[in-house]
Parts: sequence; C-alpha cells; structure tokens
Amino acid sequence: MSSVASNFTIIVNWKERGFGCRKSCGYCNWRDSALLPHGVQSKEAIDAFVRQCRKSFITISGGADPLYDFEVNHAKLLSMIRIIQTHRLKVRLITREIEEVGKLNGFVDYVSISLEPDVLEKIPAYEAQWHGMDVEFSLVLPPLPTSGIVQLLPQYESLWRRLGRRLVLRENLNSIFHLDFTRLSFRHSGIVFVPRSVCLQGRYLAKADHNGHDIIQDNAELLRFLLRRPDTFLFGGVAKHLAAPYLYPEYGDIDLLVTSQQPQAVLEQEFGYLFKQTSPESAYPRYCLGRSKKAAKPIQLIRVASEEDAKRFIFSGQYDVDRIGFNKHRFFCDPTLNADSVLQALKAKHATRWHESRDMQLFHESRPQIEQRHKMKLIRRGFHITEQPEL
Repeated sequence: MSSVASNFTIIVNWKERGFGCRKSCGYCNWRDSALLPHGVQSKEAIDAFVRQCRKSFITISGGADPLYDFEVNHAKLLSMIRIIQTHRLKVRLITREIEEVGKLNGFVDYVSISLEPDVLEKIPAYEAQWHGMDVEFSLVLPPLPTSGIVQLLPQYESLWRRLGRRLVLRENLNSIFHLDFTRLSFRHSGIVFVPRSVCLQGRYLAKADHNGHDIIQDNAELLRFLLRRPDTFLFGGVAKHLAAPYLYPEYGDIDLLVTSQQPQAVLEQEFGYLFKQTSPESAYPRYCLGRSKKAAKPIQLIRVASEEDAKRFIFSGQYDVDRIGFNKHRFFCDPTLNADSVLQALKAKHATRWHESRDMQLFHESRPQIEQRHKMKLIRRGFHITEQPEL
C-alpha cells in the first residue's frame, strides 16, 4: 500500500529584519522562531526543495505574509512562483492581505484567504477582482475540545453560506486537545477540516528544508508532558486556559515552575528548547526564558527547591484568579480561597486583590513592573478589578 505524499510548503518572510506581517494572531508562533527566514531563500534552495515534491502543487505561506508590502516584494514572489511552475507544479498561496489577491490573477492556481473580522468586512469590496480565480477561505479553529467545536458547527455552516466559497477549518496547533474528527462533519464538501497531523507530516522550506515535526511544535504533546510530571507546576495564562478553555482560549507564554532540573533537560532534548537564564547566578529562584527552535510558545521557567516553594510562589499571586495552578493533571488553588469561588471569578472575569501582607521573597526584582503590566493585560481582556481595602 502506497503512503500519501506529504504537502510541501515554502515559508516566507520578505523582511531582512523583523516580521513581514501586519497581524499578531494568537495562534501564530512564527514571529520569534529561530527557523523563520529573513529575506527570500536562494533560487538553488527553492529549486532543490521543489524537485522533491510528489504532490501536484506547492504552497507558499507564512511564516509572515507572502503578500506583505506587495509593491516592494512582488518581484521576489513572482520569481519563486516561476521556479515552482518550471517543474510543472501548481502554486497555492495563503494570505490575509485581501487587497492584493486580485493582483495574482493569472499567476497562481489557488489562493486561501485567512479570515479575520477585518478581512471578512472587506470581501465585498474586492471579490469582483477574483473572477476566474480559485479562491477559498480558511479559519484556524479555537483551541477547544471536540465538544466545544461541535457547538460551533452551526456558526461555521452559516459563515460558509455567507461566503459562497469553500471554507477550510484548520486544527489549532496550540491546542492541548486532540479533536475527534468523526464527530466533526458536514453533509457537503463545502467545508473541509484540516487536522494538525497534515501540518506535522508536511515538508517545509524555511531557513532550511525541514520535516513538519522538526519545525512545528505539537502543543498537545508538550502540555501532556508538563501536566503529568510531579516536578512541574503550570500557572498564569496557561493555567487559566486549562481551568476555563472556553473563556480563555488563547495564552501567551507558558508559565512554569519546576522543582528539579530534569524537566528543563527534557524540554531541551525532546522539544527543541534553548533556555537563557534571566536572573543573577546567585539569585533564588532561578528565572529562565526558553525559546524553541520550532514554531512554539516561549516558556517562562522558574526553578525552585520544593513543591512548597512552587505553591508559595503561586499563592502569592497578585489577584485571586492568579492563585491557581496545575500539577500531576490536578487543579489546585490558594487554600485560603474557595476553589469554586476562584473558578466562578475566572468565568465572571472578576479579579480581586486584597491588600494583605504578601510574601514577595520568591519574585523577580522587577515584580512591581510585571504586576502593573499584568493589571493592564487583565483590563484589556475585559476583567473587572476590585481592590479590597486593607484590614
């Protein structure tokens, strides 16, 4: 039995420095990836990559956006397209720069437009320019369990009817949940699901030629590793996501306390992370920032001596909704608080701060600035904050 050929994708970032995309999507981990190209790949590298493709098409995608600053970068894009077409392969391009799509008419075979609210509003203004083009829309699913996606199916059906074109729903690579696609189906071919396995099994030309597993982090496997260990304690945004994924579908860095050196060693060896110490050598606890060579979430790692200190750190959090964590697949919270009340506060987006004496000994010296930024972040996310007077 023959195996299915892998998809081939060229990852682009036209900027020699920085990131050539106007959007900061919560699901995108490319912006800080060490494997992100800066500038166009060489013609020799593109040609060698394309020669290996056994599919009928090559995809040009982000990374950054292929149509970013189109007037400046179109010559580089067209050169890449010509190399692909020299090998009699079709060209598929993924973009959110809806204003530029019509300029590709006659140059590419397929276009997939990444949907965002602002993109959706602009469709009527540009759709007439796509006459004769094979254009579809794509949407990254929220990082929810299967039951949550099932509840959204009627909305996707309605969206597809509004768009009048094929709608591709992509499994979120940051999701900690594996979807059961036998429960996710429509009675037509107008909506298509793309599992994360398709991405992980693909081939990518970024800075170099990579397999999917070598360039993209499977967040479900990463979180499964961190959740099962007795010496790892998750807190912060990722803990809120675990406690209430429907209300907190996105999180930034992974906040992690460890009580031994082994988790860091495994993160380096098996998940491609490189950690840089951000606290003085003599400091306790040790603070480290971990970035993966893959497209992945950064990890803020704090090494403490014991479970007691890990919980002491978490239970000294700024607000009641911060004093929660996960360890060994179990939720825990500050014992002076009622766990149900904290979960209700999370769901109600109501954070309370008591001006009691807090244990600040384990915190970084820049903690006051960190807490001010955290307060502003909660407000931007719609939290109501109550400051209880000192007793």
